[in-house]
Amino acid sequence: MSARAVPVVVVAGYLGAGKSTLLNHLLSGAGAARIGVVVNDFGAVNIDAMLVSSASGGGSVRSVSLSNGCVCCTVDDEELEDVLGSLAARGLDLIVVEASGLAEPAAMVRRVVLAQDPRIDYGGLVYVADAAHLAGTMERHPSLRHHLALADLVVLNKIDLAVDAEAARALVREHAPSAPVVGTVDAVVPVELLIDPEVLARRAAQRRDSPRQLTLDEALREHAHDHAHDEPHRHLHDDYAAVTVETGRLDARATAALLADPPRGVFRAKGFVTVADGTRLEVHAVGRHVRTAPERRRRDGAESVLVFLGVEVDDEAVHARVQACLADPQAPEDPQAVLSLLRYSAAAQSDSAIVEN
Repeated sequence: MSARAVPVVVVAGYLGAGKSTLLNHLLSGAGAARIGVVVNDFGAVNIDAMLVSSASGGGSVRSVSLSNGCVCCTVDDEELEDVLGSLAARGLDLIVVEASGLAEPAAMVRRVVLAQDPRIDYGGLVYVADAAHLAGTMERHPSLRHHLALADLVVLNKIDLAVDAEAARALVREHAPSAPVVGTVDAVVPVELLIDPEVLARRAAQRRDSPRQLTLDEALREHAHDHAHDEPHRHLHDDYAAVTVETGRLDARATAALLADPPRGVFRAKGFVTVADGTRLEVHAVGRHVRTAPERRRRDGAESVLVFLGVEVDDEAVHARVQACLADPQAPEDPQAVLSLLRYSAAAQSDSAIVEN
């Protein structure tokens, strides 16, 4: 698992749900973050309003560099992985791919997860649903039920236009019971949900002319500290949350189960876990997609630290789930237990992860 890998978020949804509106908001509200967007048509992306600084293209791939450091590309299906690698090499913090016109969501997610380029990494499937027309659309297109079931995060858009927004939310829950659901107007989603916490912390440190780069442990704590001291209404969604848990050694099997089935509302989880035998692992989870790797430099006695990000997250429930994973110091040592987490390492990953999702 490369520390430099750029998360690739797949955005899917039926025509008119608000995918392009979401992309435009991400680009225009990126702040210090640098975002790449891959679409099949420039027409839906409002690049004129973002002061295009340069443009280039060859073949069917066209790329536009924006003055805020973001990039927008058009590409066809066959060139997708090459373009993702090229974008990752430009120092971006996030790449967003609009699935419409390129592939079905499941096929698109599979391609990102199984991509061999170490510069890119799966960042989740965000499904945009039109709250005002969801029931009727699903009646006409039953396949949308399967699309919802794959989602790592559901953006229930146009809640201001829905006759019964709660009924629309209940319909989403019927087909995506474990995915976080964020209700939106004009598909405005907090960028903090999509970008790794250490990236935001590093950008914040750069803005403060920090003389050094934060370690991941420090970045996780910095991210939580920043949110604890935000001004009221800094975020467009009061239900967005980042919950940090610092604790002792954890049971490997219980922790694996926690990451694969996160607390309700959690979209991302990230941090370090020290298990009963002292092994320390870096862990990442998006939805139910888990990745782990041994820590690059061992620190004996270091605590476990995890950050959970999502919407409508119950802080107490998250802490309770983590504390339930604490290792029993009186239990006999089980040298095989750590394998329950290592099976999610890059070497052990297989395409079965998407099938299970």
